[in-house]
Amino acid sequence: MAKKRVLITGMSGLIGGLAQRQLEEAYELRALNRSVVEGVDCVQADIAHLTAILPAFEDVDTVVHLAAIATAGATWPQILQANLIGTYNVFEAARRCGAKRVVYASSGATISNCELAMPYGGLVDRSH
Repeated sequence: MAKKRVLITGMSGLIGGLAQRQLEEAYELRALNRSVVEGVDCVQADIAHLTAILPAFEDVDTVVHLAAIATAGATWPQILQANLIGTYNVFEAARRCGAKRVVYASSGATISNCELAMPYGGLVDRSH
């Protein structure tokens, strides 16, 4: 039986990398990222551009949406494009391409450097 295909947006981030490590054994993973994610099928595109991200959603069963601007110094236009318009585009692309479910996750901790403090610091692989 073929593995279900899961698309993870923001796989190069802290939570995206953890999701990759937890899911890669059981699912066929694809990344949607602005930067390359080694070791998986990766579509490079900005989620603020719907037509650019549509190919990433082809033949995907589930979408895990983690991509966002998560820096304290981000400007309102950056936040608007990535976190609002980008999130809308992820849901719209999933709908258009027939994904069965979308998992959306976010945290206020993404802008507080919590990844440096324990116990979270122990989860982060800083080798890459």
